[in-house]
Amino acid sequence: MADIASHQPGGRPYRNADRIIWVHEGTHDVHAGLRDRFNRPGFYVLNDHAVLLWEPTTTLAAVARLVPPSLQGDNYSLYMLQAQGDWDNQPSYVFDEWSAYTNGLEARQRLNIQEHEETGRFALEFISYAICVPWAAQSRDPQTKAFIQWQTVRVLNLCHEADIRSSLFDRLRDAPDAEPLRDYARAYFGPAWTRRHLGF
Repeated sequence: MADIASHQPGGRPYRNADRIIWVHEGTHDVHAGLRDRFNRPGFYVLNDHAVLLWEPTTTLAAVARLVPPSLQGDNYSLYMLQAQGDWDNQPSYVFDEWSAYTNGLEARQRLNIQEHEETGRFALEFISYAICVPWAAQSRDPQTKAFIQWQTVRVLNLCHEADIRSSLFDRLRDAPDAEPLRDYARAYFGPAWTRRHLGF
């Protein structure tokens, strides 16, 4: 919580009695400050580290169309469809929300909070959405790929530590309609990394 608060811009950090919400919403504040400062998307991953990316050359609507129906979870309507009104030309919004949920998940672990188990399930849900961003953009940017790989492993490790599971994430491995996404992931990340971390 102190980490997030110390990096928020403007001298008036976001605070909330709910510590997970504090970290999640505070992460968005840090991201907004990075975007303003560097004029490109930035994502804070705690411990004085952030990644700067270029905005993918696609739309949030195009990303949403690639998500197989079997992988459209609780957050799909809110973040992939409704958010198009404000964020359609900034599909890196997917990474923004994913990072906020992942930072919230890490805070839950480090602070030994029992509530908000859903923040882990939501971080797992966003793995599929994140993979669809470079797929929609046909991106060759190595920094984007490295970020998705690093953040995926981070989420998986945190969820393993907390024994948080998601049937939605399991469907990424075996749902018939997700085969095109699996094919893309193997080509994009390489078969060895994909098999080791995503299980297919």
